[in-house]
Formats: sequence, C-alpha cells, structure tokens
Amino acid sequence: MSLLNGHRSRRNSYAQRKKSVADAPSRARKTGGNRRKNVEQKKSKRGLHLRLPSVRVSSRGVLLLIRWVLALSLVGLFFFGAGVGLIKAYNFCTTSDYFAITDIRVTGNSQIKTEDILQACGLRKGENSLLVNVHDAEQKLVSNPWIESVSIRRQLPGAFVVTVKERVPLFCARKDNTLYYINAAGEIIAPVSTSNFRSLPVLEIGPGGDEALPMVAAFVEEFRHAGFPFDISQISWIRLSAGGGFELYWETRRLRLSIGVENWKDNLRRIASVVTDIEKRKETVMVTSIRAADGQVWMTKATKQE
Repeated sequence: MSLLNGHRSRRNSYAQRKKSVADAPSRARKTGGNRRKNVEQKKSKRGLHLRLPSVRVSSRGVLLLIRWVLALSLVGLFFFGAGVGLIKAYNFCTTSDYFAITDIRVTGNSQIKTEDILQACGLRKGENSLLVNVHDAEQKLVSNPWIESVSIRRQLPGAFVVTVKERVPLFCARKDNTLYYINAAGEIIAPVSTSNFRSLPVLEIGPGGDEALPMVAAFVEEFRHAGFPFDISQISWIRLSAGGGFELYWETRRLRLSIGVENWKDNLRRIASVVTDIEKRKETVMVTSIRAADGQVWMTKATKQE
C-alpha cells in the first residue's frame, strides 16, 4: 500500500507541475493585456487633463477695438462721399453749357483748308470741351500726309488753338508712273491730283544724279538768296546728273542754266550775276543756255532761226 501510495503521489505531483507549466503562458498573456490597458488608461487620463489657454478681455481692449472700428468706418464714409461728389461734379461739368466749345482757331495752314482740319480732328462748336481727347485729335491730324506736326491747346472754358506745321512741296517727281509732290529734302508728300494741283517744277534724276539729291534742300535755299531775277517757282524743271550737275529751265525766257556740282555755291552766285546782268540789258532772249563750272561761265547765244 505504501508503495502504491507512493506512486500515486508522484503522479499527482507530476500532473500538477505539468498543469502549472501549461497555465503559465495564459497568465503571462493576461498580465501583458493588463499592461496595455493601463497604459491606454493613463494616456486617456493625461489627455483629459489638457487645459485650454485662457483669454483675458479687459475693458481697455474693448474700447480700443471700438475706436478702431469707428475710425475705419469714418474713413470709409469719407472716401465714399468723396467718390460720389467727384462723380456728380464730373457729370455736371461734362453736361454744363459753361464748357461748350465756342471758339476754335487754326494757325499755320496754307496747303489745307481750315474746314478740312477741323473735320479731320473732330473739333466742333457746341460740344463739351472737357470731353475732347486732345491726344487723339492730334494723332488724327498727323496722319494727314500734308501735316508734319500739330499742337492743340485747350483754353477753358470753351476755346481751342490748333497750330499746324505743313510739309511744303517744292517739286514734283515721277515714281512708278505716278507724279508725287516732294519737299526740299526729297521726301514724298502726296500724289498729284486735280484737287491738290500746284504748278511746281518737275525734279528729274539723271545718270549719277542720286549723289546730288541730298544737296537739293541746300541748293534751293541758296538759290533764293543768290539774287536771281526770277523765283524758283518760275522754273519748269530741275534735272540732276553727274555730267550736267544742277540743270534748270527758265520757261518764260526759254533759258537753260547749268551749275556744276563741285563748288556749286560759287558757281550759283556767278551764274546769278550773269543772268541778272543780261536781264537788265534785255539780252536774255539772245541766250539759250548758261553754264557755270570750274570758276568760269559760258553762254550759248541763240541762232537767228530760234
């Protein structure tokens, strides 16, 4: 019996050990889960203990805020009232008869009629002077080929002064089978037509005459002061060439004049004195051509048949 009991007690002790070993992981798992729960509970408790920042509002701060609001409101009302006032003032000025155009003066025009200038720029009596765009009116006039520059001045309450500088044609020149007016600088102004016809000498460019073209303006100016007994408008044509220099034809006397390009100013004065002398002695009809070059003057007398 003692032996059997001894075996039973050993079995029981072994079984108990095995059972305790098997139960050990479950306990460990339970203790780990409890730890997580404790940590989460602590975190939640910490979150609940966060405090929001406190805002203190004093009576002085409230007063300052009210003052700023009132100041901004007053500024806004001021600008609003000023804007409304300016709009009403503008409407009054642009509709009042006090600023109606009553006087328009145009100066400096000889090639273009005053009516055409006013029609081109859009100035009309009776309209409000404040509504006129001076810059646009000037640009409309400058687009005219006969006008070199223009200035429009507004004189309140209802007057305008239009000052025009025109391009003055001195010759007519043919280009691409079309006859154009050109100025002393050789610049094309406008094509010749029946509405703007002017009796002007024709400028012809002969062989090698392109080199003398830049000197035409100075030649015309010197011609006016050289002392010729006739005006340049009485010349039928002017030809530029390398061999003949400046050639002119005085149609009323049927006289051809030739001025050499080299030292042309001296040549021009010499030929002017000769033409003046024979004109005074009534001998112009006896001469067909006069040439001045190289410091000398040659004359060709007319034959009996001429």
